[in-house]
Amino acid sequence: MEIRVNRSHFLGELGPMQGIVERRTTIPVLSHILLSSAGDRFNLAATDLDVSLTTSCEAEISGEGGIAVQARKFMEIIRAVEGEEVRLVLEDEKRLGIQAGNSRFKINGLSPEDFPTLPEVPQDGQVEIPFADLKRMIARIIFAVSTEESRFQLNGALLGFKDGAIELVATDGHRLALVENGLAAGSAAEGVLVPRKALHELMRFEGEGNVTFTRSEHHLSFRLGSRDLICRILEGTFPDYERVISKDNDKQAVFDRKSLGEAVQRVALLTGDRARAVRLSFSSGKLMISAANPDLGEAVEEVECDYDGGELKIGINPDYMGQFLTALDTDQVRFELKDENTQCIGYPVDGSDERYLCVIMPMRV
Repeated sequence: MEIRVNRSHFLGELGPMQGIVERRTTIPVLSHILLSSAGDRFNLAATDLDVSLTTSCEAEISGEGGIAVQARKFMEIIRAVEGEEVRLVLEDEKRLGIQAGNSRFKINGLSPEDFPTLPEVPQDGQVEIPFADLKRMIARIIFAVSTEESRFQLNGALLGFKDGAIELVATDGHRLALVENGLAAGSAAEGVLVPRKALHELMRFEGEGNVTFTRSEHHLSFRLGSRDLICRILEGTFPDYERVISKDNDKQAVFDRKSLGEAVQRVALLTGDRARAVRLSFSSGKLMISAANPDLGEAVEEVECDYDGGELKIGINPDYMGQFLTALDTDQVRFELKDENTQCIGYPVDGSDERYLCVIMPMRV
């Protein structure tokens, strides 16, 4: 097997592979990417057994074959060499020659037979989703995905389709983010849990056009151009999120998003690592944000707002509020509140989404 490939294009396809491979694993082949040629296509594949990515590059190909090479070191070599073209020569089933510019490398690898068999997802029942919009929707909710491995059913986002709309929901038990848009074109599909890692890898993709979404009994496929991201469906029952969202918050406060976010961030400087909480004290036309720490001191800042619902105090995790405000693309944000024991619900003012909200549970301060 001999392959001549444009170095810049090759690097563009190698990049997303780095997030898939397992760097610390007891299974050595999972830190490798599979390079193979078949017909006129130069194929690349990476997997951690739960999330897999395949893609291909245009190349001049002579002969068929394949080898699995250590992903990080191979990427370092291709990034470091000079010249517009990279020449790859398979010297035997476990040794690959690399030539570019005046550089010559020979690296050891593994036989393609040692590489795991990748799952296949039938391409029937497809749903077409504009990629730019899907990527934006993921950014709206990904901060609320749980990182606690013990709560495995919350280690991803619920992706659902209904009435021509696509909906993404994520929660870690302390907050919940939901976004809905009328973007999907295709048959309706039952909601499925997409793992956190797959969401992060989709955020790394670059490209235009539509993502083709399909599912099988145990796997999901997101295809964009030559790239196909396949992930295992998370098992478990996602909470009945509509019941979580309070329907009787009767107080509203409207803020300049940037000013509020910066003020919360400043006051949060005097919160402790263990007790991450600021107090929000609402009164007519203003909000006082405060934090007190016996080891560090105190901080107070006043922010103007459109509010006339009577005095109200509530404790909030500043990181949760800050991440929600960062996810917004509007100049103003609206919060709906009730009392110190009831959740705070944030909404963009005049946002582009049909529905977007973030529920943040209160804290005792």
